[in-house]
Amino acid sequence: MQRNFTLLITCSFLVLFHLVGIQTCPAWGPTDWFTSSGDAAQVGTPEWWKKHKKTAEFVPGEGFRVKGVDGYFDDQGRPIQTSVAKVVKRKEAVGLLNEMHVVEQVDELKSQFGMGTDETLAQQSYAIGEDFFRRQEYAKAAKAFKEAISRGTDTQIEQDALFYQAESYFFDEKYSSAIGLYEELLDKYPNSLHLDKVVRRQFEIARYWEQYHNYDPNWVTTPNLIDDTRPLFDTLGHAMKTYENIRLKDPTGPLADSAVMTTANSYFLRGRYNDADYQYKLLREEYPQSEHQFEAHILGLQCKLRIYQGPNYDGGPLEDAKKLAKQLKQQFGGELSREERERLATIQAQLNEALAERDYAVAKYYDETEHYGSAKFYYAKVAKDYPESALGMKARERYQEIAGEPDHPETKVAWFLNMFPENRERKTLQRVPLLAPESEINIATQSPPGTGNVTQASAQE
Repeated sequence: MQRNFTLLITCSFLVLFHLVGIQTCPAWGPTDWFTSSGDAAQVGTPEWWKKHKKTAEFVPGEGFRVKGVDGYFDDQGRPIQTSVAKVVKRKEAVGLLNEMHVVEQVDELKSQFGMGTDETLAQQSYAIGEDFFRRQEYAKAAKAFKEAISRGTDTQIEQDALFYQAESYFFDEKYSSAIGLYEELLDKYPNSLHLDKVVRRQFEIARYWEQYHNYDPNWVTTPNLIDDTRPLFDTLGHAMKTYENIRLKDPTGPLADSAVMTTANSYFLRGRYNDADYQYKLLREEYPQSEHQFEAHILGLQCKLRIYQGPNYDGGPLEDAKKLAKQLKQQFGGELSREERERLATIQAQLNEALAERDYAVAKYYDETEHYGSAKFYYAKVAKDYPESALGMKARERYQEIAGEPDHPETKVAWFLNMFPENRERKTLQRVPLLAPESEINIATQSPPGTGNVTQASAQE
């Protein structure tokens, strides 16, 4: 008897605890778990949802609602009594960043609220956008295409909608917004069917920005608050970046070489000759069939002459200029027009003058320090290489004046230095004769063509 009574008490407590637990569960709330219509299936179960799914009504921001049942349900028929963020499963982060799955979580939330990918809705929005675009209502078209993009993720509709949203901004003269969408399109779809049109639009916008800056230059930090056709800051910088993107996104396209050439010319006009020289070199090496090849050579020569700072500084730019001038003559020698030949002759004369000035400065240094042997060598070099230049004639005259001078300056304490033994290697080198001293003298003392002979008596003394 006592055992039966204990068992009865235990069963009573279990039933009471079960009923209280259901009514007080914070996750499910005080929902009536049995329908008022007398359905045998329990609310929230797959069987119950299968029966009521077709008649359920979706309420944006809340969930699905079933007639006659309190509360809202998700797309699986589960009751929604807490915020959605609490029932979304947290995904483990992978890689270096801890937020690698943020996009996926947002997409999942959008799907639960009926805002995810829907190709039917995407096509409808795209058709609306096309209609507005044909009627030149570009602001409305851009809005419709944006909706198509959000509904058609990773589909052909998204690719086309991105392009036409950018086109809508372009024709609405909102160039900064258009550029951003063109870049987004090529970043996600680098082989897009719209590639040629996108690159052409980018080039047109970049040219407009560059020309606007040339017309009305502003500081980089000066904000643009009223003109939708230009960026907020640094109009020229955005133009240069767009030119670079054209070359990077479509390196073999019809406008890639023009983008490089335009960038180089912009740097050249602003006196940034090192940057311009780099761009001209890039064009010469990577686009050998470009129609801009001659200009890239001739302007590259001018860049090197402007980079060169004078005879007292590094002569590397002059050596590079000599090589480039030789390459230009070999590549375009018989194809140049009269105007191009005149331009080349002018730049070649400037190069020769700089080279002569450098050699003459070296000769003058040795002349002033009484190292006449070295001075005569460089005077002879200038006279030979640039016979008709002013410095060539001047070098010839000075050579004749110092022809009889000793090659090395006189040592004031020679008697004292002779008391010490001389280095064997140095002594051997001093015994090596000059290669052709007579021919060097003859070259330096020859008169330029048409001026007659000059007396060489002083040179032969």
